[in-house]
Amino acid sequence: MSLPARQHPLRSALAGEIHARPSAPLSPPVVISRLAMFGATDRIAQAAHLAALCRLHGVAVPDPAATHVFADFGTFRLRWERHTEFVGLTFFAPLPAGEDPFARTAISTVPADWLDALPGEAIAACHIALLPDAEAAALLPRLPFAAESLSGSAVAGGGARVWTDFRVHADGFARILVGVADLPPGQVGRTAQVLWEIETYRMLALLALPPARAIAPDLAEASARLDQLAKRVSAIEGLGAERAALEELSGLAAQIERAAAETGDRFSAARAYHGLVLRRLEELDEAPLPALPTLSNFLSRRLAPALATVDATGARIEALSVRCARAVDLLRTRVALAQEAKSEELLSAMADTGRSQLRLQQTVEGLSVAAISYYVLSILGYAVKPWPWSGIGVTAETLLALAVPPVAAAVWLLIRRSRVTG
Repeated sequence: MSLPARQHPLRSALAGEIHARPSAPLSPPVVISRLAMFGATDRIAQAAHLAALCRLHGVAVPDPAATHVFADFGTFRLRWERHTEFVGLTFFAPLPAGEDPFARTAISTVPADWLDALPGEAIAACHIALLPDAEAAALLPRLPFAAESLSGSAVAGGGARVWTDFRVHADGFARILVGVADLPPGQVGRTAQVLWEIETYRMLALLALPPARAIAPDLAEASARLDQLAKRVSAIEGLGAERAALEELSGLAAQIERAAAETGDRFSAARAYHGLVLRRLEELDEAPLPALPTLSNFLSRRLAPALATVDATGARIEALSVRCARAVDLLRTRVALAQEAKSEELLSAMADTGRSQLRLQQTVEGLSVAAISYYVLSILGYAVKPWPWSGIGVTAETLLALAVPPVAAAVWLLIRRSRVTG
């Protein structure tokens, strides 16, 4: 039965992901030089730089979109890998009999000007010497490993032994010596890959330590300021003082959030890289060697405290952010309640003013009725008084007196009507 006509466009890429970056079969004696270039984000520049090396040695130029390249340049072989944050370059070269593996390194035959122009910055660099176990054991006493930090393990079920001091030597590279007793080439290659990945990932994990240390004084200052503000909040009186404290708290919250934004990604990456280091150490299947700490024991003593500092700093930033947010919410609630109280006072004052205005308006209306009625009756008097009312037994004054109620009522109705319609 054939597949459906339509397939997900990422199916092939996802299926091939599990086979990406395979280990190269290796047979000792072999020397390996590993570089991890951090911050090489320009993929076009990366591809162009690799293409320049290929053209120089007459090697086919790889696809610029490739994330993994393995090529033979004659005097050395190169494994080139593009990762999220770095580019890994691993050089392999055979080691002639009797040669010092850390003097005649794999990278020594690579053009120096090409190496100097590599995009990014070297965050990890190590030389790995794969020798027959007897040769490696004989060479070990002559190597300038630091005794206080030398560690070693039997790995791969006892098929090989590994020694390193995890130090950067005068040439800028760390050194790892591997004595191979009885391992097939595929497993030798896998063991070497695990070792250089441990060196690479531990350095990337430690990238978070300097920011964690640098931000510690700022966090201490922010914590002290937050404590002082929290103590002042309960004693603050007056809307103006509360608003000033809220502005100060908001500025402190912004400072803490800025610290979280600056360090969050790096701290998260450190935890991920540390997890990779631990998994690679498990893959080694270590057994102890006499009088030496294993690689796992050495790294756990040195790497774990550094990552604990990073985790503690991240937790401290998060705790400060929560505390500051709570303080801001509390003070905002107080400001809102104070504003509501002020609003109620203002509304009450407006109501009192309205009532006063109503009473004044009623008084004015009464006076207006009296005044207008007086003027109307005065005009009416001019019209009535000249006539001879004595013939019908009344006087003009009597008529004017009788006209007062209807005139006043009419004026009052007209004023009230004009106020309602207006």
